[in-house]
Amino acid sequence: MVLDPSDVPNKGPLFVKVTAVLTAIAFILVTYRILWKVFMKSKIAADDAIISFSMIIQIINTVMGDLACHYAFGRHRADVIRTGGNRVLALKFFWLFQIFYKLVLCLNKLSFLAFYLRLFPTPKFRLICWITTGLVVSSTFGFVIATIFQCTPVHASWHKEIPKKCIKNADFRWSWAAYNTIMDIWVCLMPLPVLAQLHLDRIRKVGVMLVFSMGLFVCITSIIRMWAMVESTKTNDPTWGSFDALLWSAIEASTGIICACLPFLKHPIQRLIPSWFVSLSNGSRKSRSRTRPSYRMSRLGSQSGIRTGEQRDEDYYGEADAESMGSQGPITKGQIVMKTDIVLSSERAYS
Repeated sequence: MVLDPSDVPNKGPLFVKVTAVLTAIAFILVTYRILWKVFMKSKIAADDAIISFSMIIQIINTVMGDLACHYAFGRHRADVIRTGGNRVLALKFFWLFQIFYKLVLCLNKLSFLAFYLRLFPTPKFRLICWITTGLVVSSTFGFVIATIFQCTPVHASWHKEIPKKCIKNADFRWSWAAYNTIMDIWVCLMPLPVLAQLHLDRIRKVGVMLVFSMGLFVCITSIIRMWAMVESTKTNDPTWGSFDALLWSAIEASTGIICACLPFLKHPIQRLIPSWFVSLSNGSRKSRSRTRPSYRMSRLGSQSGIRTGEQRDEDYYGEADAESMGSQGPITKGQIVMKTDIVLSSERAYS
């Protein structure tokens, strides 16, 4: 007699519900991000293309996880057969899930790095970005190859009963988890020292740094996933014991896409709720007026041939308003505002 999966302990439906919601949110944000660029007639940049590709792979990855849960994951091994499941198919889809999961996380990191490269002109920082990009690509390639060939022959990864030679699963999974968490933290914290040098008032500097710290949510999910791996690496019942690791892997992948898109919500939110930003702007002006005169910066960068950080991403910074970037000092007659790197300075304009 075949039982209904709901008649036995089954956490599979939880995976389907959670991943459906997060994947849908990620898809909406990525779609909005691209459509907004098209609507504003802005160029689709490398980071936009990368996060879009990541979204496509994440949809496939979510389907792989759903199929793994449909056939076995979330149920005890003893309950799989009697509920009409198939442990071999479940492990095969889990194997595919591990590959796509690593690709999504790699693309998420590359999207952040491409965004940094587009926004910050500092040569030293750009060099660090390119080195980090090379490390992310090469390391992910190595881990993906190791995942594909974790057992010899390859199909022994889902046909557990055949003679095989496999790598130490626990060591391999912990090495990936450690690498991934360290890289998430590194990519998240990379721009903060550069942002700390911006000539902004305290309120705006903290606000900009918080926007760029959105990636910390990904770091948190990475750490929680490491906690879930403790049981996964020790269990003798993989379809049940590895479920939490499977769930948090999917959450981590979707969260990375969501965090990569959050900074681009600033402009529409500013249009929908302008009073919030007006209050912030007024508060900042009052704060600056107690210490130094304020001024507004027009798009002198484009007028004088100087490419500024703001102009590298007008969708993020709005209309390249200097008031959102702060000021360095009063402008006197005969002077213009120039921007070298990301520090505003003033120089005398000669006729």
